[in-house]
Amino acid sequence: MSKQRSEQAISLTDLWVDRAVYRPGEAATLLLLVHNREEHPVTALLHVALSWLDQEVSGYDQWLEIQPGQQQVSLPLALPVESFRGYGVDVTLGDEGASPWARRSTALDVLENWTQAPRYGFLSDFAPGDHGAEAACASLARYHVNLAQFYDWMWRHYILMPPEEEFSDALGRRVSLRVVREKVAACRAQGIAAMGYAAVYGAEPEYALEHPAEMLYDEEGKPYSLAELFYIMNIHADNPWRALILAEMARAVREVPFDGLHLDQYGFPKGQVFGPAPQRVPYDLAEDFPVFIDAARAAIREARPDARVIFNAVENWPIETVAPTGQDATYIEVWPPYTNYADLQKLILEARRLAPEKQVILAAYLTPLKGAREADVLQAESATRLASAAIWANGGFHLLMGERDGALCDPYYPLYASLRPEFADIMRGLYDFVVRYENTLSDPRLVTAPVDEVLQRIQIQGSAVSATGEAGTVWAILRQMPQFLTVSLINLSTAPDAAWNAPKPLAETLRDVSIELRVSGEITGVYVASPERDEGRPCSLVYRLAQRDGATWLQTTLPALEYWSVLTIKTTGTTDPA
Repeated sequence: MSKQRSEQAISLTDLWVDRAVYRPGEAATLLLLVHNREEHPVTALLHVALSWLDQEVSGYDQWLEIQPGQQQVSLPLALPVESFRGYGVDVTLGDEGASPWARRSTALDVLENWTQAPRYGFLSDFAPGDHGAEAACASLARYHVNLAQFYDWMWRHYILMPPEEEFSDALGRRVSLRVVREKVAACRAQGIAAMGYAAVYGAEPEYALEHPAEMLYDEEGKPYSLAELFYIMNIHADNPWRALILAEMARAVREVPFDGLHLDQYGFPKGQVFGPAPQRVPYDLAEDFPVFIDAARAAIREARPDARVIFNAVENWPIETVAPTGQDATYIEVWPPYTNYADLQKLILEARRLAPEKQVILAAYLTPLKGAREADVLQAESATRLASAAIWANGGFHLLMGERDGALCDPYYPLYASLRPEFADIMRGLYDFVVRYENTLSDPRLVTAPVDEVLQRIQIQGSAVSATGEAGTVWAILRQMPQFLTVSLINLSTAPDAAWNAPKPLAETLRDVSIELRVSGEITGVYVASPERDEGRPCSLVYRLAQRDGATWLQTTLPALEYWSVLTIKTTGTTDPA
């Protein structure tokens, strides 16, 4: 067969890895979906390359006989032992000495535990008769989700474990404990930690109204509730509710068993609250939450020594008191008044200031995806790409993706949106990208340059530059750490507004983007990468250094900017502000 015919006959349809994450010392398995359109076998030379950032660290060649039709091929891949390392995996098929016939890329990372890079996802389908646990969790792993929230898995908010295997939850939804346990096991098989949902202070009326001394009340003596579906209970150390719910949490971790718990609250009541009359003892949840979080972590660790907790700071409240607690990541559910792209950045930076050692997760639900149809779908997808880029580019992690290509568009997770296959592929590419470059996106040592410094240091020919995510601009985010200076460029040039949770027109690709960046120190290389180009593979850039007004300016040109590109400048030592 001629080389040209082989090139036309062979395609590499998909490429992924067998787990969401790997621990030091573990090996990976690559999974390739290969299609041979000929009626006879074709022999091809396969090359596998493992890269850290823009440097290939290992690779091998192997001859592969490809049978007619479509088939899945498994290949071993040894990994370095260093942890908190993201890698790109590039596979080519071709003939020796010739141009590749087919090429695909994916990513993987090596972590000690999920707290180093908490790619949070969700599971919310636990209906009796569901036999798709393995498929659901394999779908999560394709997005490299290494931490899954089991949303509304429980019987009631005040008694988590159900009285029987199949039951109706507080909202009448049918749930199977067997399915919950199967999905926990399937998550673990994929390297995904299973986090059970548990509200810290919510109780159904049948319990709350029978225990008035355990409820919280407003100034007029009316009990607080969420639409009278769930009443707000008193988590203060001397209240019986606290002992009850902590015991339930420990039991859930022990008996399901979960790897930890996602502790929820409803964003109120803020300020002073009261116990029942006649004493009307005053309380402050902003002070009680931190004590409870640490007590919950201690309680579940008695049941499972390596169990972990996450607490939901709804509307960023009360972030000042809960961020420094023993919780294992800082988690914020984003609501108004945090409506603009700049607000997402502020939330991440402030959370990092309060707890520098913890990664920051934003639960930013993409409302435009909810019920989107026809023309609305594209604008909803565009909004999703921009919001996700804003979070990841600022060092945050986005709780978005779930089972079966689902994406969160509503705070009640079972109402998630199902992505169309083409957009699911785009989002897979985005998650490949953030894993591949996690060491220059998510390293806690990265310091974000202040707004005024950004505007003084970067110029883009033909485009307005913003340091705060303004509509009609290119948003530039400068971050630096030893040996690296990164510039994330997010294309908001066609955005009519800066609202992260509103539909957006498709981005207009900017081409041959000429950039000047003020730098200092010795530059050893420059490359650009984007989830929208070449499956995230790095592209080395030609650059020149020019002296102007006593400063050094790096000049280079990006081939294109669609939604999000990251320019990386490699330096010797620390890149100081120029």
